This record gives sequence, C-alpha cells and structure tokens, in this order.
Amino acid sequence: MKNSKRLFSFFMLLLILVQVSSVSANTIIDPPPTINEDKVVLGQSFTLKENQTLNGDLAVIGGTATLKTNSRVNGDIAIIGGVLEIDGIVTGSIQAIGGTVTLNQNAVIEGSFYNFGSNLNQMDGARIEGTQISNLPFEFNFGNMDVRDTTNIPLEAARKTTNFISKFLWAILQIIAMGGLAMLVLLIAPKSTERISTAIGNQPFTHWGIGLLTAFAFPAVILVCLITIIFIPLGLIGIMALMVALTYGWIALGYEIGKRLFGSKSNLSPALIAGLGTIILSVVGRVIWAIPCIGWLLVSTLSMFGLGAIILTRIGTHDYPEVIPQPVQRTSAAPVMHEVIPSFPEPKDDENNFENEEK
Repeated sequence: MKNSKRLFSFFMLLLILVQVSSVSANTIIDPPPTINEDKVVLGQSFTLKENQTLNGDLAVIGGTATLKTNSRVNGDIAIIGGVLEIDGIVTGSIQAIGGTVTLNQNAVIEGSFYNFGSNLNQMDGARIEGTQISNLPFEFNFGNMDVRDTTNIPLEAARKTTNFISKFLWAILQIIAMGGLAMLVLLIAPKSTERISTAIGNQPFTHWGIGLLTAFAFPAVILVCLITIIFIPLGLIGIMALMVALTYGWIALGYEIGKRLFGSKSNLSPALIAGLGTIILSVVGRVIWAIPCIGWLLVSTLSMFGLGAIILTRIGTHDYPEVIPQPVQRTSAAPVMHEVIPSFPEPKDDENNFENEEK
C-alpha cells in the first residue's frame, strides 16, 4: 500500500515538472512580434527588443531609440538631434544630423554611416561595413578673404553690414533646414515622393500648366470661403493645405534634381540625394528671389512644377500618366462558333382560311 502511494506521488510530481517545463519553454521560445512598417520617433522613446525585427526605415527626431541585442532593422536609420543606441544589426545606412549615436560591441552596420555633427561612440567589436562620411561630398572654397579694419567704419555702415550678415546666416539656416526636411520626408514617404519626382521628370510642362491653373483658381475659391462666415475654417484649412502642397512639391522637384546630379554617379542613399538636391534648388531659388521686381514671380513659377505633379498624381498615390494594361494577344486563332438560329415560315395573313376554320 505504501509503495503504491509513493509511486502515485512520483508520477504526480513528474507530471507537474513536465507542465512547468513546457510553460517555461513556451515563454522563452516565443519571439516578439515583427514590425512591418516605417517607424518615426518624434520626441519619444522606442525600443526594439531582443530577436525583434523592424522591416522598414527608422527616423528619430529629438527622441531616444534603443536596438537591443540580436535585433534587426531591415532599412535605413535617420537621426536628427536624438539619441540612438545600437546593439543589433542594421542592413541599411545611418544618416545622423546632430545627436548621439552609440554602437555597442554587438552592433553591425551593413551600410554606410553619414555623420553630420553628431557624436559617435563606437565600442570594441562594433562594425561598420560601409564607408564613414563625416562631411558633405563637396567642399566650399571661399579663397583668401581679407579682413578689413572696422574701427573707422561709420555706425550706419556697420549696422548695414550686421544686417546683411544676419540675413545671410538666416538664409543658410533655412536652406539647411529645408534639406533636412527633404531627408525626413523621403524616409517617411519614399514611394509617394519617388512617384511625384518621376512624374515631374517625365512630363514637366504638363504638370507646370496644371499647377499654374491651380494657382489662378485656388485664390478665388479661398476668397469665397473667407467671405462666407460658415466656411471660414474651410478656407483656413485650404490655405494650410496649399502651403504644405507647395513645400512637398518643392522637395519632390529637388529630389528629381538630386537624382539627375548624384543618382547615377555615386552610391548615396535616396534620403541624402533628396537633401542635396533640395539644398541646391533652394540656393538657386534664393538667388533668383534676389532679382528686383520679378524674382518672386520666377520662384513662384518654378514651384508650379511640383504643385501640378501633386495634383495629377493625387499626392503621390497614382502614377501619371497611368499605365494601362495591354490586352493579351492570342497566339493561335481559335475556331469561332456561330450560333445557328432556326428559321420558321412567316404566318400568312389569310382571313378566308381563318373563317373556314371557325366554321
């Protein structure tokens, strides 16, 4: 009797151990879910857990992102003034503008690392398989500049010089910010921006004409909305939408210029190509704007290319012109079956026969 109780207790203990081990094994084996989209970290914190995969691009703007051990990012990473800590694998490239980037000992960057004013902390064992670029792919050469003695310059001339320098520095800051915005937009919406820029390159004058017509018709619609008290909020929303569309179209036009200048001659990332192209376009726009009387008109005319492309591509959701599928041609002529319709004799309208039948 005692042996049977001991045997029963042994089997119960064995069953409990098997259940506990199965539960613990399930909790250990189950990996974290895969993220199949682009991720934007704006002033927040983001953590890619161990053995977790991000199938998309990662943008960090003033936030904190941590990639744990054995994590994987199948895309590019852009950081603007944030903190990025990597202990996993990044298959794409990293563009860092300000902020801090830390590569731990298990970090592997299969692409290139573009460092523009950021702090890079690379631990022993961390690898960057691509190239490291710390400056822009071109240099500014101002030559020999002579500094004049300003002690004898009148106060009014000094004030004009100070105003000119402040305006010049502010313009440079705006141009650089526009390039950074272009990089961010391409990381967030790469397909839409690519579709809009390609449409501009294929049919530029068609999009310019549509943009010009929109620029003439839009103020009339906004004026009607502002006059009507009920539709004043709708008019304000329309003005904001027009400003966003002009900015997005300007970036798409800059991306097309960047592709034509740097796309086929270097291995730069699309985001960096968009930033460089937008910077060049913005510099040209600033120079044209300085032309008296007609400068603003020329810049507005130049922005019509992007505005028309946004309208015709429906904000980058459709190609223009749309690709029409070709009908499938038959290789061999199949026999055509003709339907045989039986013929019946027409009824004769004979009143005499009808009367005879009645009789």
